[in-house]
Amino acid sequence: MMNDSRFVGIGFVVRREVSFFTQLMLFVAVVGSFLCSPSFLAAATKEERVQWVAAHNRYRTLHGVSPVRWSDELAASSRSYAETCPSGHSETNYGENLSWASYDMGVSSVVKMWYGEESRYDYGDPGFVSGVGHFTQVVWKDTAEIGCAHVRGCGPAGSVRANTWICQYAPAGNFVSKFSENVLPPRSGK
Repeated sequence: MMNDSRFVGIGFVVRREVSFFTQLMLFVAVVGSFLCSPSFLAAATKEERVQWVAAHNRYRTLHGVSPVRWSDELAASSRSYAETCPSGHSETNYGENLSWASYDMGVSSVVKMWYGEESRYDYGDPGFVSGVGHFTQVVWKDTAEIGCAHVRGCGPAGSVRANTWICQYAPAGNFVSKFSENVLPPRSGK
């Protein structure tokens, strides 16, 4: 009678009769595919959470609005959507900023890029204009919480989608009739 003892690894079962080398190769393949999947890479570390909040609040302070705080719920939603390697916005009720790049820009550079649209915003004629929506969401006065994710590997190395960043915001911003009360001009000394 064949010995039916089994080795249970990460998500697979291997009969004892299989060589150690084969077991090791299966283990490496399973662990490697997990470590290289967007779902593993999307979770924000504690340091990244601090960086996301600090970067947003740096710009919000310039506009005299309250700081945002981290939301695990929004982060989970951002991560879940990032795992799909999206090419556009999600269908959630949250506000949302997305960016893609062929290299890892880092958290502060992503938020700086979003805020960089500020120079094109017309405070004298407030409202949504294409090309400023990232900026207006970053500084939207009524927004209180953010949750963000960064995914590597949505496209081949060096492709524009090799890195994807997503932040979701609650309450959402960019409501057509609410710009004048939510997108305040920078205070002096910007």
